[in-house]
Amino acid sequence: MPTNLPPEAQAKWEEYSKAKTPEEKLQKLKEFYSLIPKHKGTEKMEKFIKRRISELREEIERKRYAKKSKGISFMVEKRGAAQLVLIGFTNSGRSTLLTKLTNARPEISPSPFTTMRPVEGMMDFRGAQIQVVESPPLILEAQGGPTNIAAALAKNSDVLGITVSSLDEPIESLERIFSFLESREMSFERPAGRVRIRRSRAAPGLIIINKGKLLGCSERDVRELLLQFGVERAWVEVEGSVTLDDVEEAIFGEKSYKPTMIFLTKCDMLEDLDLIEEVREKYGSKVIGVIASPNQLPSKDELGELILRELGLIRVFTKSKSEKLPSDRAVILPRNSSVIELAEFIHESFKERFRYAKVWADRLPYSPMKVGADFLLDDGDVVEILVS
Repeated sequence: MPTNLPPEAQAKWEEYSKAKTPEEKLQKLKEFYSLIPKHKGTEKMEKFIKRRISELREEIERKRYAKKSKGISFMVEKRGAAQLVLIGFTNSGRSTLLTKLTNARPEISPSPFTTMRPVEGMMDFRGAQIQVVESPPLILEAQGGPTNIAAALAKNSDVLGITVSSLDEPIESLERIFSFLESREMSFERPAGRVRIRRSRAAPGLIIINKGKLLGCSERDVRELLLQFGVERAWVEVEGSVTLDDVEEAIFGEKSYKPTMIFLTKCDMLEDLDLIEEVREKYGSKVIGVIASPNQLPSKDELGELILRELGLIRVFTKSKSEKLPSDRAVILPRNSSVIELAEFIHESFKERFRYAKVWADRLPYSPMKVGADFLLDDGDVVEILVS
């Protein structure tokens, strides 16, 4: 169970949360660790802190290595609505898949180990973009170098695309890749519940949106725990069955669960198509999709919408008063975002100057509908913000 922290530890956690650089975060987290009580109730907290300290040290070392390598970085800064990382063994079809989904043109060769640095591209779909990153190949026999880079990219991703060749014992390959990633503390079992904490200055306080079931605790307990860690202005979304431990892990930024899809490549060369169904039967419940490429490669629209839906994101299209049509580029927001959050996203001053908004949407009785600051948006909404 979550434990009450002494005030000095709470203050140090807030300092860690506000730290900007990995060096500063590392120092504040070490100080926080020294201040927390050590007993059974803090075991999960201690485990998180030790893991996070290790991750921060690795991040600092990667930056130092990049500096020594004349600025070459092996991590990829996130862009677009979400980041999908393609990971797999050499010659698994990662480069070919990247070219099919994005504008990237990586070198494609039957020779092994052609891609030894991350390559990225952007996948456009219905007003949004997904960043797709091809990682270096996994070399499990000699872990280090490319394998460590691939694992770091995978852990940092929003969605993981495990890419395996259907011609190279795909079930055995998947077993090895899942086992390796799980050893790096990534989980692929969909949790019974989720807690999403969205801090925002636009939040009037702690707003708990309970769409699930709280087990062994009440909303008051959740509120008290959040306040204990300095979370005072946020929307807190609860889905499924959630305990107070789950809320605590969400505060820590725990991201052990990794939404994953399997790309089964080179299926056009298969003689026995039953293999595709075998993979689906074995892994269908573990991942958000098993995609046979190129036979059953979904459209970019379908793939993009699957990713956003899994991540709890929506697309909102803005419209200015002087234009007849909305922007063709969407604003990406968390599900259940309010109009005032959109206004603040557009410009900080809009929060103070906000009067009302007009919303066009099929779900409304008529469009446009005049709405207030707390109106919750949905995917595909068109919004015009009016300010004083």
